[in-house]
Amino acid sequence: MAATATATPAATLFLVPPRADRLSLGRRLVGPLLSDRPQDHALALRGAHPDVLELVAPGGKERIGIDQVREVIRLAQFSAVQADRKVCLVPRAEDLTPEAANALLKILEEPTRGMAFALLAEHTGDLLPTIVSRSRVQRISPVPTSAHVERLARAGYAAHEAAWLARIAVRPGDLDALAAVRVDVQVARNQAQQKAGDATAADLVALCLDGGPIERREALWVLAQRAHDLDPETLAVGVAALAAQERPTLFVFLAEWLAACADTLRDGVLGEPATTTPWLERACVAIEDANRALWAYAPTEAVLTALVFAFGGLPHGR
Repeated sequence: MAATATATPAATLFLVPPRADRLSLGRRLVGPLLSDRPQDHALALRGAHPDVLELVAPGGKERIGIDQVREVIRLAQFSAVQADRKVCLVPRAEDLTPEAANALLKILEEPTRGMAFALLAEHTGDLLPTIVSRSRVQRISPVPTSAHVERLARAGYAAHEAAWLARIAVRPGDLDALAAVRVDVQVARNQAQQKAGDATAADLVALCLDGGPIERREALWVLAQRAHDLDPETLAVGVAALAAQERPTLFVFLAEWLAACADTLRDGVLGEPATTTPWLERACVAIEDANRALWAYAPTEAVLTALVFAFGGLPHGR
């Protein structure tokens, strides 16, 4: 996947799947950039290697600033402590401010000996074209869904259950938990539906963000229905609760909400018929529009309010 230590360019841009655990994946990818020694790979994977600089947005901030990049440039002047070279890991390269991106570009144009860069992004269009042109680009393929389905089937799930669970178990640890302890899917769905249906707007948002995979999926559907009804509490309290989240959290939320709506349109759920409900089709388009608006740094609360309003106005259906 990654280049060996003897043929490493100044920067490698890894194009990663949506919803990937960027930090964990990045730590795995930087090992071969440090050296070919297993001990270096193990330390990098734990986030404990002295020669790996992790360039992320500081606490309370959404973007990586120029001062952070300047500090990396300063540290690049020093030799590696134990690996063959230092590596700067940027798990979310799209979070670089324009000033920070241009500062990084300068060091890529005139690379410092003994320093490599590992940048992670979903699309080349998320970065400056000049950064992309000076990077070795590698696409990281997601684990095939069929492998997840087979694993769940071995754990005792029926084929249609395994297929559905494989689609919703998208976060780190989701699949492991479902495979380790088989759950009664229909009972779990009924309980999740009841819990989401009884939840306040704030608690419903919390379920969408932090629940297990079945809880999240059912909570996302209840949230879609409340948004369609233009429920006042959802418009006020729910939107405010979402707007208080950091942008990476919102991107994950929007991706999962889109998947919940699109799956219902396309395939139905666990043998239920698919739906062609017009409002749900419009909701999918609105979620994609909201995602683009957030990437363009439009005001978060305004984007989310407009998104909820876009759900309203047409008959129910599932």
